[in-house]
Amino acid sequence: MGNDSERQSWSGKLDFFLSALGYFIGLGNVWRFPYLCYINGGGAFLIPYVTMVILAGLPLVQLELSLGQFTSLGIISAWKISPLFKGVGYAITLICALCSLYYILIITWTIYYMYASMWKTLPWIGCNNTWNTDQCGSIKELLANVTNVTDAPITEATTMAPKVVRASEEFFSHKVLGISDGLHDLGSVRLELLLCLFIAWVVVYLCLIRGIHSSGKVVYFTATFPFVLLFILFIRGVTLPGAIDGIIFFIKPDFAKLGDLKVWRAAANQVFYSFAAAWGGMLTLASYNKFNKDILRSGINIVISGCCTSLFSGFVVFSILGFMAQDAGVPVEKVVESGPGLAFIVYPEAVSLMPCPQLWAFLFFFMLFIVGLDSEFVMFETVITSVVDELEYHYPGRFMRYKDRITFATCVISFFLGIPFIMEGGVYLMTLFDWYSAGVSPMVLGVFECYIICWLYGMDRFKNDVAAMIGYMPWMPLQICWKFVTPLITMGILILSFVFYSPAVYGDYTFPPWAEGLGWFLALVSVAVIPVVGVIVAYQQKGNSFWERVVMASKPAHDWGPAKDEDRVRAGYPPLNPDFVPEVNSYSSPGYTPVLTTDSKV
Repeated sequence: MGNDSERQSWSGKLDFFLSALGYFIGLGNVWRFPYLCYINGGGAFLIPYVTMVILAGLPLVQLELSLGQFTSLGIISAWKISPLFKGVGYAITLICALCSLYYILIITWTIYYMYASMWKTLPWIGCNNTWNTDQCGSIKELLANVTNVTDAPITEATTMAPKVVRASEEFFSHKVLGISDGLHDLGSVRLELLLCLFIAWVVVYLCLIRGIHSSGKVVYFTATFPFVLLFILFIRGVTLPGAIDGIIFFIKPDFAKLGDLKVWRAAANQVFYSFAAAWGGMLTLASYNKFNKDILRSGINIVISGCCTSLFSGFVVFSILGFMAQDAGVPVEKVVESGPGLAFIVYPEAVSLMPCPQLWAFLFFFMLFIVGLDSEFVMFETVITSVVDELEYHYPGRFMRYKDRITFATCVISFFLGIPFIMEGGVYLMTLFDWYSAGVSPMVLGVFECYIICWLYGMDRFKNDVAAMIGYMPWMPLQICWKFVTPLITMGILILSFVFYSPAVYGDYTFPPWAEGLGWFLALVSVAVIPVVGVIVAYQQKGNSFWERVVMASKPAHDWGPAKDEDRVRAGYPPLNPDFVPEVNSYSSPGYTPVLTTDSKV
């Protein structure tokens, strides 16, 4: 490991790839993509989805990967490329911090469900439990009720028909969440969830206790085992009666949907959501790579793996839903839901219809636990790395050695900050955070990233920097996307998001105006950090006028470039240590020619 004050790097060949893959394959692949594919044209949805991956998702991912590997710094310090916009790094760090607080709530639920899966009788089966109401009914009763009300003429009898609620929904709402009437009533702490939240943060800390040297080994299990579980669930799903109906329902194309702008917006949103584009996670992971790693090809492999996993998850989910629909004697669309409703209401009820339901329930929730854990690792590590790197930059040799203690302290603080999410009204708070803080802001930051790197710093200089790492120039189509296509598409998505804006909802609950205002505050506070930090940085510069200071702050810092002197020399930058003597051919490789430019580097 070397000196404790030195920055870590990946110790294994697959550490980076598996960490990035685990980060990509999040809960959105399992419960969000299949549903979006179904409601937006089935198999035809793959056309806008793949288009958005190629033109927006992949370029942004490779932009962050390249910047992270070139600088070997976290998301804040990496913006020495243009200190005026260092606020972009602070904004991304803030988003990751906010999202890690509510994202771990889902991991908390999976821990509770894994425990419940070991009961002799699955607790979400039947309506004879203390948490059930008079409205509780089976899936057949529920869907029969819905069908009858839908088909019958509207009369006083039908409009007053009693609502039938799934037993699994009542278990989730009343037993697990103890849900209140709204965000205005947070209620009391759910003690069972408090224990599960504590366990979740303990697991996160233990996996990150030695930084990437521990998490880099954990991902050999957490990034690969979900594929094993998905394959097992897929084999079980396709052998169930009705599975083929569900799969056909999933992939059947409706090309008429392609003319709807909402479909293209949904595809773009899913790409930003599942690829975590402009979230800083990929930059953080790449910052621990060796300087000469072929990061562009690694990025392609990671993105393709994530896309294939999303598609495969759709087959797994809809094969089970097809079986559930046949068992209830209703069309597949009657049992389809998205998000937590799919994972914690529909799917648990589906596995309860199988032989040995405890086994399949435990496997499913264990898979969700592992998938969620990988994403939480990277979001949390992004926050820790950015803070430690920035502190180390200002106070060299004082903080890097205490990174484990900083990690512990941050886990403890995050645990206490997460308690409101496990209160009786916590699910409303989580919905608000997810709807706003993880929606618009990353897209705005993605536009900033493209502008700062490709226009302000300059594409010519950046492509030479990348070539100095990997030995060849970035492909011309990728350069065109970085400079023109990706920022234009991202701005178009932003405009569509406002055109088709819909306020946050949870089930039948509509958030009041003050809650919506809180949501927009969460969305805008991260973006507002950019001008605030920019003004502070500008005032720290030398100049006769404020505008001169702004111009100076927009130029790369004097120590911009690779972190290690041997890498700086290779890339054409002066070493930071004036006594540094480069080794001859220390980085030579067959067919490699160093790429130097006459542009000013400082």
